[in-house]
Amino acid sequence: MRALWIPAVVLLMSLPSAGCVKKSLYEAAVQSLTESQSRVASQEERIAALEAELGRLEAELAASAHDLARTEAERDDLEQIRQELARERDELAAESSALRKQLRASGADLEALAVDRDRTAQLLAEARSALEEARKRQAAAAARDAIFARVQQQLQSMIDAGKLSVRIERGRLVIGLKQDVLFGSGSAELSREGIETVAEVGKALADLDDRVFQVEGHTDDVPIKTARFPSNWELSSARSLSVVHVLVDAGVAPTSVSGSGYGEHQPRASNDTPDGRALNRRIEVVMLPDLQVLPDLVDSL
Repeated sequence: MRALWIPAVVLLMSLPSAGCVKKSLYEAAVQSLTESQSRVASQEERIAALEAELGRLEAELAASAHDLARTEAERDDLEQIRQELARERDELAAESSALRKQLRASGADLEALAVDRDRTAQLLAEARSALEEARKRQAAAAARDAIFARVQQQLQSMIDAGKLSVRIERGRLVIGLKQDVLFGSGSAELSREGIETVAEVGKALADLDDRVFQVEGHTDDVPIKTARFPSNWELSSARSLSVVHVLVDAGVAPTSVSGSGYGEHQPRASNDTPDGRALNRRIEVVMLPDLQVLPDLVDSL
């Protein structure tokens, strides 16, 4: 830019050698020099401004490059975070799937446990019921055994005389009376000895008003056919009722005793011999179980 005002200086330096220079030329040269200097100063200011702007731009460029590098670094960090979140999401999805499977399996297990629980509760209830029933049976057996011992003691003299027997048969107290002692052949009328024997039995049973007895009549297989007794059933039934009446007269409550006839259909021995037939001709006074206390006792007999 300095080259703009050099000709004016040269011109001024050359003026003295030329003699007297006109004042107008001199002033024009000075003005030109001044203008050149002004232009130079202005250009220098412009240069300085441009250099400052260039510096600013270079600084901004450097800052932008720094920001770009930082942005890229942040982008890389964000990408890494994204990848980590995606991995965590996948892990959580897998864990959730496993938990759902486990929950379904647990649901099935819970259903199985509920079934087992209900079955166990049912078995426990059945066991308690069976235990309670066993206790009732045991109590009934103990009461029966106590009655057996007392009746046996009261009837011991007739037992020793061979007139009757006292035993436990199929869980029942059975007082066995030989029919030949009580009745004549083909008759349902008790003999004097038979009435006395049955009356003694009635005295032993009279105070057992909470017990029920059944008189069962049995015969051998020799058939009978009369106007009164068309078969052994009628004969055995009539004999049992004769015994019932004497027991009631001896003090046994009528509501606690009944009679039945089985004829020859429940033998104790073979009818092929006289001794066997004698055993089959019998009267049995049976103490029946209390079915209200033991509702299914009959099934076990």
